[in-house]
Amino acid sequence: MLHKGGSKSQVQALEEPQERPIVVYTDGASSGNPGPSGIGIVLRYGSHEKEISKYIGIATNNIAELTAIKTALQSIKRTNLPINLYTDSQYCYGMLALNWKPKRNLALISSIKKIMKKFPHLRIIKVEGHAGKHHNERADCLARQAIKSRSGSISEEIEP
Repeated sequence: MLHKGGSKSQVQALEEPQERPIVVYTDGASSGNPGPSGIGIVLRYGSHEKEISKYIGIATNNIAELTAIKTALQSIKRTNLPINLYTDSQYCYGMLALNWKPKRNLALISSIKKIMKKFPHLRIIKVEGHAGKHHNERADCLARQAIKSRSGSISEEIEP
């Protein structure tokens, strides 16, 4: 589509296909606060999907939520692709997307922000928890399974 007064480079930019995003859902759970904690992650890229469930020991729910995000970002190899990372944690969203000033978990938040700099097209999106969003519910289930089993698992490896 050519717009009047548009330059050739603008036309080319409109015609170039957008790279599909890597879609990431993260969740952390704690049985007690602090208590036994786990993380759950669902990564999707096209038709490929990877799930991560990991027990992280005794932690708060905020540490579990942050650890899920850090683990998810560390598992993505292609940093140049757009990434839509969904979290149901208002705390994580505030700390990482709204730049709230942390009072606790400073080292963990700082390490995540350092990793985030490697992803120029990262979007952190807040979703409602326990609202029936399938992949968010799955991430929650994976986090709770990790607490129950006191272990973890990684499903199909994908190359996002």
